[in-house]
Amino acid sequence: MKKTVFGAMFLAVITLLASSQALCAGSKTLKIAMVQWRGDTESCQGFRDGLKELGYAVEYAYMNAKQDRTELGRLLREELEPRITDFDYIYTYGTTVSKAAKTIVNNRVPQLFSNVAGPVEAEIVQSLESPGGNISGSNNAVLISAQIETIMKIIPFKRLGLFFNPREQNAMIERQRLSDAAKKFNVEVIDLRSPPAQEMLEQNLQHLIDKSILVDAVYLPLDSFMITNAKLIGDKLKEAKVKSIGALEGFIKEGALIGVVPNYYKLGKEIATIVDRNQKGEKLQNIPVKIVKEPILMINKTTANILQITISEDVLKKAVLVE
Repeated sequence: MKKTVFGAMFLAVITLLASSQALCAGSKTLKIAMVQWRGDTESCQGFRDGLKELGYAVEYAYMNAKQDRTELGRLLREELEPRITDFDYIYTYGTTVSKAAKTIVNNRVPQLFSNVAGPVEAEIVQSLESPGGNISGSNNAVLISAQIETIMKIIPFKRLGLFFNPREQNAMIERQRLSDAAKKFNVEVIDLRSPPAQEMLEQNLQHLIDKSILVDAVYLPLDSFMITNAKLIGDKLKEAKVKSIGALEGFIKEGALIGVVPNYYKLGKEIATIVDRNQKGEKLQNIPVKIVKEPILMINKTTANILQITISEDVLKKAVLVE
């Protein structure tokens, strides 16, 4: 009888200790370095909100490269590298930052990449299903063939101009994907190379205004330089009376006509679930990269009116409309 009572008491103590350890682990404050390319984004906010909703207390250290490769190198060498093991996770935004940081991090700390359009092509992960290494994150690309198929039913086009920054690997991956998809729909892609020299972008926009370059529509890809200049691009394309397709919500909000776009905030929250799974014992190398599951059809009604484009009520009911 005494042995039975003793055994029960021993089991209760062990259970209590295990519960206490779990509680302590859950109450630990995580330290996360957020290495950004163009400052805070909706993805960053979604990530933070997601962790908060999951019950994690977090201390964040911010490092913003401001779309400057030299500054990015300095941040990684001088601010991240010396104290890398002080962090529980390294959050990196975009292809340029994530690829450069991966070399520095080198699996020593879990790395969470955000909004990388081609993580396999950029050699950041081995595959979307099994990233390999101490890394996982989100792929923000909506299948381009699906974008074209959906949008061609609303605004037909044959000559499609492509604005892109050739210095950004993300944009070059998108360029190749668009070229491949366009062939299936007999669409001709016209390159409008616009590197981060403001006059190049403005010259291409002027070519569309003065009709020295003729296109039926233009495509604005997952490109940080382009999204930073989204208002300028949106205003000039309306002046040129050119239809525009944006790969990001920000383009549509700043005047582009239409897009089938990812929800960046939701993707950010998805990355928070990767942290949760990792904290519960799963290795990042086995946690699949998060992908866009429910892209949004978004239409700018003001731009549609300016371009005198009539969109059916059936389409409008399915779309998110912005003014």
